[in-house]
Amino acid sequence: MTTQAGGLITVRLDVAAAHDEEFNDWYTLEHVPQLTALPGFVRTRRYFCEKTDIRYLAWYETADETVEAARDFQHIVANPTPWSLRMRKLYGEQRERMNFKLMCEVGGTPVDAPWMYIVHTDIPDHIIDEYNEWYDREHLPRCAGIPGVLRARRYMSTGIAGGSNLNPLYLTAYELAGPDVWESPAAQLARKTPWTEKMRSLFSNTRRALYKLVAPTVTHEQARAQKRISVA
Repeated sequence: MTTQAGGLITVRLDVAAAHDEEFNDWYTLEHVPQLTALPGFVRTRRYFCEKTDIRYLAWYETADETVEAARDFQHIVANPTPWSLRMRKLYGEQRERMNFKLMCEVGGTPVDAPWMYIVHTDIPDHIIDEYNEWYDREHLPRCAGIPGVLRARRYMSTGIAGGSNLNPLYLTAYELAGPDVWESPAAQLARKTPWTEKMRSLFSNTRRALYKLVAPTVTHEQARAQKRISVA
């Protein structure tokens, strides 16, 4: 039985284009299996966006928001493999790691959404209660009903985990069937309400990006099996 993913660790990394092939091999052959096999990890996917400041995104779904601080994860961070050490030199400061708690989920449970539209934002403290009500009662359900939206989820950061203290607090992810879903007439209509206009006018520190899947899902069970094979 698959564990419910109530937490999320996102890692954005980038290297010079000349190192893309090795970078992707490292993630696929070593790093994703190594992390996803740890207790508390549920599944991992990887995405890419050419237009962002840091192009690659690793999306680690976890049992809850405590996994990032757990001993197993921190041991991997503190004791990198030789290949990981080489990658650290290549990506240098082009990295961001954030840890989140799931706040709301609407829609199905797609394993390999080919596209994902992500919104990071902050909101003034005095409007947080209304912000949460708007998202849960109106915005997320309306967006999840857009043809081509497979699932909509939103998260709140638990604090800074290896990134800048300027990172936005909230993250919303829309898993999409295609790259044009979010700008379709149905999507624009779903996002056009008085309440949405009010709330969006209060957003700050906002980042938006459309990501394409570059590596399929690896589940905890698959990573554990791969680890046993590599040891045998």
